[in-house]
Amino acid sequence: MKHRKIIIPVLFWLAFTNILLGQIRIKELPRFDFLRQDSLFLNVSHTRNVISLDGTWLAYTKNNRDDASRISVPSNFRGVDELTFEKDITLEGRQVKGRRLELVFLGLNYSAEITLNNFVIYKHAGGEFPFKVELPRNIIKIDKNNVLTVRVTHQLSESTIPFNQRFMFPENVGGIFRDIYIETSPLQQVASSDFLYNVSASGGVSLSVNARLENFSSEGNSIKPDSLSSSAAAGADYAMRVRLLTKGGEEVFSSTSTVFDLSAQKEKSFSSSYSLTNVSLWTPEVPRSYRLRIELIKGSQILDEIEKPVAFYSLRSSNSSLLLNNAPYSLKGTTYYAVYPGYGNLVRFERMRSDMMAIKAMGFNAVRFAKELPNPYYLKVCQELGLLAFVELPVNSVPDEIADNSAFQDRLRIYFTQFLNSYKQYSSVAAFGLGSSYLPDSPAQTSLIGSLAGYAGHFTNRMLYASFAGFNISPIPGVDLYGVELLNKPMYDYTGKYQELQSRLGKGKVFISSAAYATFNGSTNGYLNPYSFEAQAKFFSDLIDFTSREKTPGFFINSIFDYRGDYTSFTAGFDPENIYRIGILDEFRQPGRFSEKVVYSKLHNDDEVTIPQGSQKDDLPIVFIISGVVLVLILGFLINTRRKFREDATRALLRPYNFFADIRDMRLMSGMQSTALMLVLSIGSALLLSNVLYFFRTNVLLEKIVLAFGSPRLSWFLSYLAWNPAFALIWLTIISIVFFITISIVIKITSLFNRNKVFFSSIYFMVVWSFLPLVVLLPLGLVLYKVLSANVMTFYLFIALAAFTVWIFYRLMKGIYVIFDLRASTVYMYSIALILLFTFCVLLYFQLSQSSIYFIINAYKQYKVM
Repeated sequence: MKHRKIIIPVLFWLAFTNILLGQIRIKELPRFDFLRQDSLFLNVSHTRNVISLDGTWLAYTKNNRDDASRISVPSNFRGVDELTFEKDITLEGRQVKGRRLELVFLGLNYSAEITLNNFVIYKHAGGEFPFKVELPRNIIKIDKNNVLTVRVTHQLSESTIPFNQRFMFPENVGGIFRDIYIETSPLQQVASSDFLYNVSASGGVSLSVNARLENFSSEGNSIKPDSLSSSAAAGADYAMRVRLLTKGGEEVFSSTSTVFDLSAQKEKSFSSSYSLTNVSLWTPEVPRSYRLRIELIKGSQILDEIEKPVAFYSLRSSNSSLLLNNAPYSLKGTTYYAVYPGYGNLVRFERMRSDMMAIKAMGFNAVRFAKELPNPYYLKVCQELGLLAFVELPVNSVPDEIADNSAFQDRLRIYFTQFLNSYKQYSSVAAFGLGSSYLPDSPAQTSLIGSLAGYAGHFTNRMLYASFAGFNISPIPGVDLYGVELLNKPMYDYTGKYQELQSRLGKGKVFISSAAYATFNGSTNGYLNPYSFEAQAKFFSDLIDFTSREKTPGFFINSIFDYRGDYTSFTAGFDPENIYRIGILDEFRQPGRFSEKVVYSKLHNDDEVTIPQGSQKDDLPIVFIISGVVLVLILGFLINTRRKFREDATRALLRPYNFFADIRDMRLMSGMQSTALMLVLSIGSALLLSNVLYFFRTNVLLEKIVLAFGSPRLSWFLSYLAWNPAFALIWLTIISIVFFITISIVIKITSLFNRNKVFFSSIYFMVVWSFLPLVVLLPLGLVLYKVLSANVMTFYLFIALAAFTVWIFYRLMKGIYVIFDLRASTVYMYSIALILLFTFCVLLYFQLSQSSIYFIINAYKQYKVM
């Protein structure tokens, strides 16, 4: 029944892919819940306010406004690369007169062009991070209709961040998928602010506040805030006050600057340091937070104020251990992907909070936001609940050639600057990640990491980390923590490598940045069955025990929930809906998995949960045995009951020149026997390929090679074949038959340039009988998967298969040589032309670019060091 549900979509997908991709699918958040009540998150005060732009918008494709549809924002879309969002806005004079207006996006995907009343006011180059756009006052129509349009493009490529080739990334969906609003503020204001702090060995806090104060009013401007008198608008006698308050509003610290001038159309930078002795440090166990308020004042009047939630703590790495507030600490974290089934990157605020609460309740003290950028609200919730947030660039598996490219480096640096400016203001961010799946022994990639680390030092004093696909890591200046990635192997396979790396870099410098184990086999009788819930539980149990025993800086389990991606996975198991089954809980957050019980018990130091050992099941598909036996019986029947077939087969195999000469001279040749042989060869080759695909179905290298083409269709189809051997036999047989016919047609077309007339039947017979050596390999189809699984002479087996391929190609060229009556040199040229033609067709069909070659090479290098 399961396969019946799959086979029809496969046919439909292959035949009508272009039609399907042309359909627009827009998903909206149900029951919009703009966080107007959370004034601290939205920076709302008695001097500042927000105007929500969530709600009804028009959406239409390029140059197709007449067919616009009404949708609700936040929303996302699939099926097209570009969609334009449009909204009519009426700004009342009482709201905006004498105010500075900024358009705030909490996140969109991927890039955007923003226009107001047909004037382009901003071009967002790309990235999901929050950003602001000032609304020019000379464009705004007060008390009249204003047209705001946002043209969103979400097509990824080799030049975007992230790349189009994304291994185990959450699905990429375009749209304005987070809240959008207008922030109104006084003309005399705190335009921007930043703070840094250090925790001393005694627990004292040294706080540095940097602010940029601006006076956007003009001389003689008659439009001023109602609360601002003419004397307050003058250029002198301004001051800045810094206050620290408890969550309940009780003042802990207050300091006022000396008086300064702030003339119209001028700005002033302010920087000051303070020593705080009566504050409590934040820890995941006791998450004490404060409110940092910065006020621009004149006399007793507050002209503007901004307020930020802050928490004071110190997290740093030493050679011996990770230190939180100068005491040894261990990270017990998980990776979180902000996607929800059916809605993709659209996540409601209460869902964000409940997911973070689930992570905290499981016993984790840290959460890693990997491969995508989080909604800032997650970081606020992390601070409140007591979760250390690790936020990183969505850069994964950068090939050397791209890492060395100066244009990519410049683009990444610009992206990194906006990334840091967007997230450094949140205290819960304990460390910034510089990317993942780097090659540890690649000079180009380590140089890129070092460049980013040095650049980040100008913006933040938070820890910096990078995640690697291997263990041969050397120290990189500016990097505080080095992460290693574990995937689908028992923990004992990594233990020795990890300990050796610790001895070289220091115990406090190396942590497990990603520990993932797929569960596509579901529940079985024990952990001896790989890729089951029990095997995953055993993997996580050994992981937690190892990090505790070795006193490592910690680990991050990847991930807390199953999630969906754009590419169908091999290593996480085939799923028609591209679900990556690597989570402790399923994508609907339902409890009950064995690994959940084990992880909860380990993190809470509860009673040990016994993991059954069970017995390993044989995973050899019975269809391989049945197909192999049937093929051998059919071939035996043809040989033993058809004397002509037996004689032809012997001559074609041992004396191919004479046999092809008989075909050329139109000697008697049975078309039925040749067609029967072609069917046997097609099924036999399909059987061999199915064995190979099924063996490599969980191979990371195969998945990354397929990802290098950047084609979700190809990824879906090959994963489907690898995980469904019965249907793989059918599809590969059909493909093999088409291959035989196509080769015959191509050779027939080339024969038109030959001086001798060659009939299509002769070419068809020649092509079929050229592949006769495949018959020798038919018995191998019965046992090939078992031989590969036993890892017995695997290398030599593939060498033998390659030799058979060369032999078959040689026979095909000899057949062309005989039938076309060509010279030997001409045949060589002919063979080269065929190879080039075949290569060109492959490159054209899969649109394989130079960058794809780079990704394939990088995937092979990663596979070697994992």
